[in-house]
Amino acid sequence: MEAQRRHRNIQDQENVIVMKEKDVGRVPIKKQGLAVRGALGDLNTNLQAQREIVGKVAVTAAEFEKKVTLKRGDCKSKFVHVQSKVDTGLIIKNAQPASRPPLRREESTANLANRAAAYTRAVFKDSQNIQMKKITQEKKTKLPVLKEITKEKSHKAVKEQTECLGKLKLEISNKISAKTQTPPIETQTPPIEELSVKLPSDIEDIDAGDGNSPLLLSIYIKDIYKYLTELEEKYAIEQDYLRNQTAVTGKMRATLLDWLVDVHQQFNLILETFQLTVGIIDRYLQVASVQRNRLQLVGITALFIASKYEEIYIPDSCDFVAVTDNTYTISELLQCEKEILSKLGFCLARPIPLSFLRRFVKAANGTSKNHHLAKYFVDLCLVEYTMAHYKPSELAAAAICLSLYVLSSKDLETLWTPTLAYYSGYPLSYVQPIMWKIAKIVVNVQNSNHQAVFKKYSDTTLAKVSLLPQLRGAAIRQLAEMASP
Repeated sequence: MEAQRRHRNIQDQENVIVMKEKDVGRVPIKKQGLAVRGALGDLNTNLQAQREIVGKVAVTAAEFEKKVTLKRGDCKSKFVHVQSKVDTGLIIKNAQPASRPPLRREESTANLANRAAAYTRAVFKDSQNIQMKKITQEKKTKLPVLKEITKEKSHKAVKEQTECLGKLKLEISNKISAKTQTPPIETQTPPIEELSVKLPSDIEDIDAGDGNSPLLLSIYIKDIYKYLTELEEKYAIEQDYLRNQTAVTGKMRATLLDWLVDVHQQFNLILETFQLTVGIIDRYLQVASVQRNRLQLVGITALFIASKYEEIYIPDSCDFVAVTDNTYTISELLQCEKEILSKLGFCLARPIPLSFLRRFVKAANGTSKNHHLAKYFVDLCLVEYTMAHYKPSELAAAAICLSLYVLSSKDLETLWTPTLAYYSGYPLSYVQPIMWKIAKIVVNVQNSNHQAVFKKYSDTTLAKVSLLPQLRGAAIRQLAEMASP
């Protein structure tokens, strides 16, 4: 029994030791409970202190709110009478104007009824204003009516007086005219048909059927050509005008123009441009001395000016310089342009042969082939220096006469009709010597050094008129032999 008791005591001691080892680092339950209670107790005491502070703040806030409400009540009670006056509108008279105008009641969004009332008031005022304007306008319109009536009366009185005076003047003038017997003066202008020049009976009116076409200018076409004849006399070229030049000769001029024919064809320019170029060169060489190394510059600059005058789309200045193989610069081209235009007085109004040629072909009832052949003759004459002094109308008349003669088997007297002589202004005796010279140039063109015009008119677009067999026939050779050497 004692052994069992000892054994139990040993087990109890071992159990206590094991429990102590397991509970190492733990706080005893009693002590932990005391510590937590103390902490909670401390926490409870802190919460009570905080609650006491919050309660005091709430009491002071409540007292402050009571004071504020009392003051608001006092303020409301003080300003009740002012608000009532504002509502009734009694304080408006004594109110002082503020720096910024107050907002009207109808502009506020507080009350829709007030806005509607304000809108009705505004509409009523507008209607009243419109009625007042109508009344004032009626008053204003009534007054001029009275003035017009008085004016009409005064005008009637003045008319009656003037009629009486007019009757007296007429009676006096009739008496004076009866004594002097002078015829009355006619103030009516004659009609337009009487102002136009009447044609002779044997002259055909070539413009009679052009009245419906405004581009043909049939009303004043005769005055236009009369003006062109005056211009060609004003800007005439003297015979052998290069005698005053020290370095430029007729052969050099022909070489220059032959080269310009190729340039003109290369740029695809119109015929008017080339003929105007020749006129510019001749007029400039007649008044200014040019060195040999500057002659090509003068020629290409003249073509540059003429293309500006006649063409719609002109080549660029660098293209004209490039044609000369860059012998000259663009600045030199522009400087030469200024010199030429200043020497010519900035006037390019000298007519060209083509303008007259169209008129003469129409007067001769010629065909397109006659026209192309006459243009070929004119261009050959432009290159030839000995033909430079002839007027454009003279060259055109001789060219169309020779064209009609070559392409027909009739004699010159039959071809040069009175109508053609009338519109050209030259009789056949005046045209024949020029025509003989042209025939001589045409016969010798194949032996000439200047073949540009011949090659140009051998194209199909110009009916290959330079290759016609009639130009190598006996009839044109006979005319060439009649030309003076």
